[in-house]
Amino acid sequence: MSKASLKASIEVKKADIARYRTEIAKLRSRKSEMSARFSARIKNASTASSKASIRNEKVSACGYIDSQIRANQGYIAQKQRDIASLRERMKYEK
Repeated sequence: MSKASLKASIEVKKADIARYRTEIAKLRSRKSEMSARFSARIKNASTASSKASIRNEKVSACGYIDSQIRANQGYIAQKQRDIASLRERMKYEK
């Protein structure tokens, strides 16, 4: 690969990282809003069993979003490793 194509690949990977970071920010915002809605539902629930049920839903929903965030963080880490590898290869290209 030429240096120009390596640089282009690095730029594509940087754009991917930016996209993943934006997605993480959206997920965190969604999690916060969802948590507030669940908290209001818990506060307004009439029985202890319904409160417990809503709490379990909240834990499950928040856990799902957390797993999506971790997945995106893993993608970012992989892209960063790819960039490091491409930069290393660029040292040996003419």
